[in-house]
Amino acid sequence: MVRSIAYNIAPLNAFQIREVSEHGNVTVMSIDGQSVKPTPRFWTSLCSGYSRYGLSTKLFKLFTHQEVFQRVTDVVGAEGKDRLRYTLEDLGAGIPRLLAVTNPNKPLVEYPRMQEVLARYGATGAHGVAVPEYKDGIIRSTHAPQHMDDREIAGDNFSHQYVMETPIDGFGKPLIYISLLRQVCTNGMVGYARAFRTEIQIGRGGDSDSDAMFSISRALDSFSNEEGYQALAQRFTSAANSYASVYEVNRVNKVLNKMAVGGMFTEPTVKRTGVIDGLALKRGATLRLDLDETKQSPVNIKLQRAFTQMVGNLCEIYGITHMDAISSKRMAKIPARCTVYDLLNFTTEAATHYCTTKNGRLLQAEVGNLISAEYDLEGTKTTHEQFTDFFTDLNTDTDVS
Repeated sequence: MVRSIAYNIAPLNAFQIREVSEHGNVTVMSIDGQSVKPTPRFWTSLCSGYSRYGLSTKLFKLFTHQEVFQRVTDVVGAEGKDRLRYTLEDLGAGIPRLLAVTNPNKPLVEYPRMQEVLARYGATGAHGVAVPEYKDGIIRSTHAPQHMDDREIAGDNFSHQYVMETPIDGFGKPLIYISLLRQVCTNGMVGYARAFRTEIQIGRGGDSDSDAMFSISRALDSFSNEEGYQALAQRFTSAANSYASVYEVNRVNKVLNKMAVGGMFTEPTVKRTGVIDGLALKRGATLRLDLDETKQSPVNIKLQRAFTQMVGNLCEIYGITHMDAISSKRMAKIPARCTVYDLLNFTTEAATHYCTTKNGRLLQAEVGNLISAEYDLEGTKTTHEQFTDFFTDLNTDTDVS
C-alpha cells in the first residue's frame, strides 16, 4: 500500500457537501471540485478551529451541513479568517480521505519528514512491530530511553519505554507517554493519563517545518523522565500490595464488555502465555458472564471467563443477584479476589495482544486512570494476608438489597 499525504490551503467556502447518508452523515465532500471523504478528525478540528464563533458538532443535528458552512463562512470571511490548511490522505485507490483542517500559520509536522526522523532514531511500533504505526492522521512510535536499565517490580522484570503520538495533519501537539514493558509476556503498559504525559512544543505560528522537526529530534535525544518512571514503578509496587476493590473491577469490566459488544477483540496472531491464557485453562470456578455466550466470539468468551476466574464470582461471594445492588461507595470498600497488580496485568495483556492499538487505547486509558489515583484498598494486602480476612473486618450486608 502506497500512502501519500498532501497539504493544501483553501477558503472555507471551497468545502462543499456532495453526498449525505440516510442518517445525516456526510459521506462525500468536494474541495475546489476534488471529491474527498471527511474523517472524524476533520469535523473535530473544524469545530475546534471555529469554536469561538459557537461552532460545535451539535449544530449539525439542528441544521444541514451546508447551511452551517454558509453561516460560518459569512462571519469568518468578513474577518479574513476563512482560509484553512487541509490534509489529504491518498492510498492510491478510491477517494482521498480528508483529515484535519487548521490555521495555515500553525506549525506542522509533515509526514515524509517525520518518517525520516523516526527511521533515523530506530523507532518501532507496538506489539514488537518493526515500524511505527500510522492511523487516521497520527503516527504512533515506540522508543527506549537512553541509559535506563531494566527494573524488577513484584517479581517481574520491566523495560522502560515511551510512546510518542505525532499528528501529521497539524491538529494537536506531539505527545509522549511513558511506558513499562512486562517482559514475561511482553505486555506494554502505557500511562495514558495526564500525570504521565509530556507535550512537545514544536514552535509558534509562522515557524518552519525545520523548527518543528528540530523540536521532535531534541525530544527524542534527551527524553528520560526518570521521576515519571520512578512514580510509575511505585504505583505498580503499591498495586501488588493492594487488593482490587469491586468498584475498580467493575470499571474495567464495563470497558471489556463495551469492547466485546463492539467486536473490538481478536485472537492474537502470535501465541502468548500470560495472565489470560493461564487463567482460561482453569475451569474450576463458577462463572457469571455479563454477556450471552451463545452470541459471542470465542475470544470474547475466553476473556470473560479468564476475567471472572481472576476476580472471583463477586455476585456469589457477596450474595447478590447483580452488581448494581451495591452502591458505588460500598463497592470501593469491599475486595475482589485479585490484587490491583493482577487487574493491571490482565488489562494490559488484553490491550497488547487481543486488539488493535487503537482499540487497546480504551483499556490503556483505564489503566492510566487507575494508577494515577490512590487505589481504593491501598496497602490492604500487607495487612490482610488472605482475601477471606476481609470478612472479619467488613460488614458486607449493608447497602445490599
